[in-house]
Amino acid sequence: MSVISEELPLSYVQTVDRTLLHRSALSEVFLTDYRHQDPSRFLAAAQLPASHAYYTDHLSQSRVLDPLLLLECCRQAETYAGHAHFDIPHDQNFILKSWSMTYEPTPAPAPGTPPAELRIEVETADEKRLRGQLRGVTYVMAMLLGAERIGEVRMDVGYLPSEVYRSLRHGRRPDAPALSDLLPPRPVDALADPAAVDRADRRNVVLGTVDRTGPLTGSALLLAPFDNPSMFDHRQDHLPGMVMMEAARQLGLYVMAAGAPAPAAVMTGFTADFFQYAELDRPTLVTARPARDTAGADTVLEISFEQESTVVASGEITLRAADGLPG
Repeated sequence: MSVISEELPLSYVQTVDRTLLHRSALSEVFLTDYRHQDPSRFLAAAQLPASHAYYTDHLSQSRVLDPLLLLECCRQAETYAGHAHFDIPHDQNFILKSWSMTYEPTPAPAPGTPPAELRIEVETADEKRLRGQLRGVTYVMAMLLGAERIGEVRMDVGYLPSEVYRSLRHGRRPDAPALSDLLPPRPVDALADPAAVDRADRRNVVLGTVDRTGPLTGSALLLAPFDNPSMFDHRQDHLPGMVMMEAARQLGLYVMAAGAPAPAAVMTGFTADFFQYAELDRPTLVTARPARDTAGADTVLEISFEQESTVVASGEITLRAADGLPG
């Protein structure tokens, strides 16, 4: 992706309209500005919170920006642009088909210093239209802190009218999809040890007991935290992609450490394809195994998500160990 050369000023003074991000709580809104450039390019700005109940809840001594916080900022930029850039109506559904990320671990601001300000430079491609209506597009997002490029996110997103979405969702199961705010809480005593997945707060753990079956290999049930205000900010009828990536990261950290307290490591990249919706009321098995030779600082794992013996999503994650991290 070519970095946009024009230095358009971006504001970090206040957040954008949360309804254009599909967010309920202002505390979960990080996007602060958007600037249209041309039909295929725009800019976005986000302020990264110095302290957050979910995104900064890590035991690791390495003080780097959480890649999933950066991913959420890009997701918000994509969602905002769907409405503001492409005029997608509010009653349409946004469908995540695939995404990927590369990230160069970057030190978080020291305590007592101003929050980091993220600049997102976006190009869009591969527009798909049906009878003139946009049905899909690919976003390529360069992430910058000041003049330093720290990574890139790619998202392949679809847009469906509500009636088409309802037909799709109901067509694959005999009853209506379960809703997150109507499901019972998960059994807390079945969760993995928070320290083994680099968490201090048990509410941010998304895995059940991990079955480690070999070196860098293991599986666990994804136990979705429906009462977690960051991961389930509003009603959902399927497992969000952000929650699934958190599960992938936690399982990767667990198998790297063989069940001991999680190592100081950070996810430096991932790819994920979503084949069908991960239902909230079906057991979701997350499995990790080595993807290839992982000698050196990086560990690369294949990750899959299965429901009733069907793979609903899969991909790879890359984790970098402490000796390859700043701070």
